[in-house]
Amino acid sequence: MIIKGLIKGRGLRPALQGPRLRWRSYSDNATQKPRSGHAQWYADIVPAMIPIFLLGSAVYLGLQLAQQKLSHEKIMDEASVRVKELEAEVDALQEKRANQTQDVTPPLSTPVNTKKSGWW
Repeated sequence: MIIKGLIKGRGLRPALQGPRLRWRSYSDNATQKPRSGHAQWYADIVPAMIPIFLLGSAVYLGLQLAQQKLSHEKIMDEASVRVKELEAEVDALQEKRANQTQDVTPPLSTPVNTKKSGWW
């Protein structure tokens, strides 16, 4: 009781009492300068533009991804067609080579050496 009286007398609040929240306004309506036209326009428009910006960015990135995927598919299709053409060309050349070796027969008068020779 004596302590409470001393605290009240000094204008101190007791430690057991919770803090009192007061909202302090740093600007009064009377002293606040009116906003310029540009500042008011930006304060109204910019917050509304954020979702539009995010949506536009998401759509742009999605379309860019789709374009890259389609471009990759086109390149892969062209490459597979070119590979098939080259495989057909290789097959034709191998067949031509096989036909040429069959047409040329070794002469029968050439002696066949069955003996192995080496330097050892």
